[in-house]
Amino acid sequence: RLVIMLKVGFVGWRGMVGSVLIERMLAEKDFDGSYSPYFFTTSNVGGKGPDVGIEAPPLMDAFNIKELAGMDIVLTCQGGDYTNEVHPKLRADGWSGFWIDAASALRMKENAIIVLDPVNRSKIDQGIKDGVKDYIGGNCTVSLMLMGLGGLFDKGWVEWMSSMTYQAASGAGAKNMR
Repeated sequence: RLVIMLKVGFVGWRGMVGSVLIERMLAEKDFDGSYSPYFFTTSNVGGKGPDVGIEAPPLMDAFNIKELAGMDIVLTCQGGDYTNEVHPKLRADGWSGFWIDAASALRMKENAIIVLDPVNRSKIDQGIKDGVKDYIGGNCTVSLMLMGLGGLFDKGWVEWMSSMTYQAASGAGAKNMR
């Protein structure tokens, strides 16, 4: 029996959001050998990737469309500028894999679904059935708020809500958070 391993490319895994994701995936034992992880970089091509408990090839070029096109899934925490530069080129090249992104760049695009599975799991599942390929993380404050209040919205007990954040501080990156 032939087993085909999904190739999952990780971009932006060293930054504030990406490092927390990798840490969480390690804690959950998500690097279990059920897929092949590939780590991409914008600054250290050929270097050694993170220790995730299984062998991974040397770091790949995050701007190399051909290398990215070899992935079944690209999971990026690299930021909106990266997404705006790479995503359209990858799609124009005919790539039909899944793009999972923490950045806001694609949130409002017609062919993307904002992912918050405790709140919209049925929409995510339907999107997969319908061939949607871009899944985008929501604003962190709104996501946390909806996880707490989503049920109240579903029941019609809350009509609207407004929130304000200091997201610009964390958007400057881990090195600027003190």
